[in-house]
Amino acid sequence: MSAYHSNGSYVDIAKIEGGATYKEYMLGLRGEPVNDVSAPYCPFSTRICQYSPFKSVHHLNPLAPILKALVTSADSALETSVKSVAVSAYDIGTIDHGSARNDVNAALEGLGVYSYGRLDHVARQLAPALGIRGNCSEPHIPPNEPAYHEDPAQIHLTVEYTRDAMTVGLWTEDCGVMEMTKRWNSAQLGDNAMQTCRKTAQNETTCEKSFISALRSVSQDSSRDKSEEIDSVLVFGECADDEAMLDAVRQVLKEQFPNGDSVDSSRVRDFSPDPVFAGSRAMALAVWAAQDPGHESQYAREL
Repeated sequence: MSAYHSNGSYVDIAKIEGGATYKEYMLGLRGEPVNDVSAPYCPFSTRICQYSPFKSVHHLNPLAPILKALVTSADSALETSVKSVAVSAYDIGTIDHGSARNDVNAALEGLGVYSYGRLDHVARQLAPALGIRGNCSEPHIPPNEPAYHEDPAQIHLTVEYTRDAMTVGLWTEDCGVMEMTKRWNSAQLGDNAMQTCRKTAQNETTCEKSFISALRSVSQDSSRDKSEEIDSVLVFGECADDEAMLDAVRQVLKEQFPNGDSVDSSRVRDFSPDPVFAGSRAMALAVWAAQDPGHESQYAREL
């Protein structure tokens, strides 16, 4: 959780490890479908479905305990009551977006905070925070007018690397709208699994080859013009400093994009010294920008 102050400073408040049910929910681990009177159809495991239908904090859903802990931590750190909360996630592809948004809102019930009612991918929040999101001219402005400006489409690669999983996404951005065109996620390449691999593999390069294979599977998009350059690579997550993973990112970028060996991969680090807070920092800035129009673009210019 991060807070953004009107003086332009951030406060990174807390990162809290969720319990087994929370992790299972966030990783989107499926079990045998549950469909009975007490728990309407639920595609997750019985341990999670016991909280179904996730509509009230009186029947706590898997997100409620950790969001409550974060809000309490913020109250303590800031020595004041948190008034509003916005939530973003690194990977919301593992569960239905609408259901996840409802679960977030239900988890925040009774905490005395205003929820912005949206749940979005960190990449969509980082783009404006880093000043890399495009902005087209208004449709009614003809190309020969001074107010007209070009806004070519961009390509972005996102890599989230945590203890539990690795998620890679290839994004296109056009006129400020970001869409994920390809996505890859695996718990087998999380840092915990990779540490075990490095200890047990007979060939020490075996584990690193898994990184490269995953990154290639996403960046090799048949619909993409091979002459197109990549505009940014955004690496975040609690284990984003892993050198083997970063080496794999550099190698695949160099292979797949004409400018891959020169693209700046440090922008997230410049924005958030601890990459685990990249998402919450960007979300805090988005909330502030909504309250103070024009502030977002000013911050991006200063960054």
